[in-house]
Amino acid sequence: MLFFRYLIDRRRVLLCGLLLFAAIAGLMLLYGLRLSQIGYCALIAITLAIVMSVPDFVRYCRSVRRLKAVKCSALQGSPEPAAMEGPLPMELVLETMELLRTRAADLESQAATRQEELMDYYTLWVHQVKTPLAAMGLILQSGSVPEAEALRQELFKIERYMEMLLGYLRLHSISSDLRLESCQVRPIVSKAVKKFASQFIYKKLRVDLEDFDDRVITDEKWLLFVLEQLISNAVKYTVSGGITISMGPGHVLSVCDTGVGINPADLPRVCERGFTGQNGRAERSSTGLGLYLCKSVLDKMQTSFEIKSQPGRGTTVLLYLDRPALPKD
Repeated sequence: MLFFRYLIDRRRVLLCGLLLFAAIAGLMLLYGLRLSQIGYCALIAITLAIVMSVPDFVRYCRSVRRLKAVKCSALQGSPEPAAMEGPLPMELVLETMELLRTRAADLESQAATRQEELMDYYTLWVHQVKTPLAAMGLILQSGSVPEAEALRQELFKIERYMEMLLGYLRLHSISSDLRLESCQVRPIVSKAVKKFASQFIYKKLRVDLEDFDDRVITDEKWLLFVLEQLISNAVKYTVSGGITISMGPGHVLSVCDTGVGINPADLPRVCERGFTGQNGRAERSSTGLGLYLCKSVLDKMQTSFEIKSQPGRGTTVLLYLDRPALPKD
């Protein structure tokens, strides 16, 4: 069976050989050679063709066996690459490719299902944890617990970490969640600043939110998420002074703090996932996810940003929010 398949796949070579032999035999007849002489030449040609075809046929058989092994591995769920030698049966190749494509689609579907289940689980977990946290907040508001304010700040940090977890889990599906529209920036910034009001008061930091009325095309929800991450970092690494938020020409939003700053050697890597740098090693609670999430979200929103910092002199993050205007109805 395999031999006949080999002959079919090499039919063009065989046909060319037969035509060439027919042409040579015709020339021999024209020059008056006897049929026995032509038959002798044909026998020599056939013998040489067989001898030369044996190595090719062996390679062909090996490749077919390897291709079948790939097919069996794909059926078992663990396809492995295999080196192929020479042309292969097209039908078997197409069949194996279709099988691999189907298997890849199944694996992708399974991965998406697992990701969705993981997302559902963590979302449920966060909402369940929020209930006892809310109860703790109510107890602390009674004022009967010593060091209540310090506990409230730690409680706030836990809530921030949970929001960061949800943001990280939603990161893969952010494209389907984006809703770009014309928004006023200052109300979004005010909302983010208000969320951290208790931390500003607790750490005795000032907040300068300059007056501006710029409107930009952005996603309000995710821009708020980015601003919260930036303000959270600024508060964490600022001991004295404060934070200034302003809007410059060209819709450039600036978040500037007077904190410890970033080491120049760490600056190119601060947006890498899990990278904490010198400041993160000093601040043991650092996760190395804040700026990574900011960069990922801003990339999805096609919004560029820039970080400028000097050790001991603070950090400035610039968000370039300028976009072409939306077409009017």
